[in-house]
Amino acid sequence: MNVAQSLVTKYILIMIVAVLIIPLSFFAGSWLITVPFMHIQGLLNEEYKGKSYYEQMWNQEAKKLDGANEETINKKLKLLKGKYPEASMFWVNKAGQTQLPLPYHELLPKQWSSSYTAEFIKRRYGNGPYTVLAFIGTDKKQGFMVIEVPEEAVELPIQKLDPAYYNIYLGFVCVIVLSFIVLSLFFFLRIRKRLGALQVAMNNKDEQEIPLPVASEYTDEIGQLEQSFNQMVKQLHESRSREQQEAQLRQDLIMSLSHDLRTPLTTVRTHIYQLKSEEVTLNVQQALEVIDTKVEFVSSLIDNLFSYTLLLNGKYPYREEEVDMVRFSRKSIAQWYPLFEEENMKVDIQLPPQSLYWYGDVQWLERIIDNLCQNVIRHAKEGRFIGFRLVQEHNSSSLIISDKGSGFKKNSETKQNGVGLAVVDVMIKEMGLTWSIHSTKHGTDIQIVYEASD
Repeated sequence: MNVAQSLVTKYILIMIVAVLIIPLSFFAGSWLITVPFMHIQGLLNEEYKGKSYYEQMWNQEAKKLDGANEETINKKLKLLKGKYPEASMFWVNKAGQTQLPLPYHELLPKQWSSSYTAEFIKRRYGNGPYTVLAFIGTDKKQGFMVIEVPEEAVELPIQKLDPAYYNIYLGFVCVIVLSFIVLSLFFFLRIRKRLGALQVAMNNKDEQEIPLPVASEYTDEIGQLEQSFNQMVKQLHESRSREQQEAQLRQDLIMSLSHDLRTPLTTVRTHIYQLKSEEVTLNVQQALEVIDTKVEFVSSLIDNLFSYTLLLNGKYPYREEEVDMVRFSRKSIAQWYPLFEEENMKVDIQLPPQSLYWYGDVQWLERIIDNLCQNVIRHAKEGRFIGFRLVQEHNSSSLIISDKGSGFKKNSETKQNGVGLAVVDVMIKEMGLTWSIHSTKHGTDIQIVYEASD
């Protein structure tokens, strides 16, 4: 994976920008907003004269007057007043007398004492105007000179800027910060959108109940997840295709074997019939009966297996029609009645006097009844009983086949014991019917329910 495309790298960059965005926005605002506006107001046209400038200048000028007389000092102060008209200045001679106040200030004493000098310095410290006191020359006995500059004259140019420009400056900083917040939010919303699209793809499935692939345009962590998801979808399709091919092979093999086994079984039954007509001993006769029963069982099993395969392939013909279940049940039971009598089974038939109609395939219904009757004879004939009931209940009706055998188990997923019941299950579901089996050690009830449509 490309490190530059990694979400971790992008997240780290966002955190770095988050730390630097505020100082950088203030710096950029100073150059893009403050400086141009200061130039518009003319604040950058003259040299900035701050407190340090006046302090350094005044001390230097005082030292240059070392040993100068009063006339020279007065002349110098007049020149400095012309150069710095915003300032007030005066000097005090070695006798402590105020000399040449520029401009005149009536509050200045004519005679300075040490206590008044200390009080004057204390009063000016930290308060306007900005005051610089410098001794003349190198000898403090020559007196001192004082300059007072208004506070607004020593302010930084940015402090003199129009307050409206500060609002523009702060607005610029806010726009930069908000832009970063919006871009960060867009970054995380895009991640959320991609994850949401992946979740939707997991829930959307095709006709094979397999999730649909997603478009993968990036190589970051989510892009790798999308590619893995698409690879999984591809493998599921390949697995489903192999499963269908294997199922088709099994079904073709079952159909082929069913067809191939019918011929030899028919031949075996023919020879058994011929042997029965011969004069044989009782033991041989009993053995032939057992063989004939097993061959019949195998033949029935092959027939059910063949039918089950046809049903799974959708090749078993289905012709729906209106069926009078009362008449149909009588006919079906009559066909099995001799066999029930041969097995010494009591037959209990409870059918309503009026007609009761279902919609389905007559041949499928016959096959269902045949398989269920075979199941009773094969597994529950020791109960010596079989019952048929046709019951009408509101919009539904039920066909119930009962026995008094030892019962059998059926799991919750309707995977019936035996191929015959598997055929019954598929046919019932294909015709839109439902069925249930209630089995105990005292017998079994098989109920087939038909719901009448409006």
